[in-house]
Amino acid sequence: MSILIKIAAVAVAGTVLGLVIKKNSPEMALMLTVSLALIALYLAFDTIKSVTDFIKSLADAAKISPAVLTIVFKTIGVSIVTKLSADVCRDAGQSSVASGIELAGAFTALYISLPLLKTVMGMIESLV
Repeated sequence: MSILIKIAAVAVAGTVLGLVIKKNSPEMALMLTVSLALIALYLAFDTIKSVTDFIKSLADAAKISPAVLTIVFKTIGVSIVTKLSADVCRDAGQSSVASGIELAGAFTALYISLPLLKTVMGMIESLV
């Protein structure tokens, strides 16, 4: 909870500063936006690590293959990077670039999950 409060405080202060800077230097405001996103990720890293460790322990208890977990974590990472980069592009006024990033992110997530889909298809074929 305290991490969220720190992230929110940094984000609100940075946003106000960004609005002031944007009038004179839109480029610097964009750099501030990117910096704020990176700071938020850095502050949340311990929480993300704790959640990841917990999910790994649950997967071990359920005897889920580490390969499956790797695919899930990669897909989550792709979605986070896609969301952040698309939002930064939208803030810069480049909505078409943001849409392209989202499309590329969707295809990347699909590509990452192909081995899992192949495994599922093999299981279905063995049952038929």
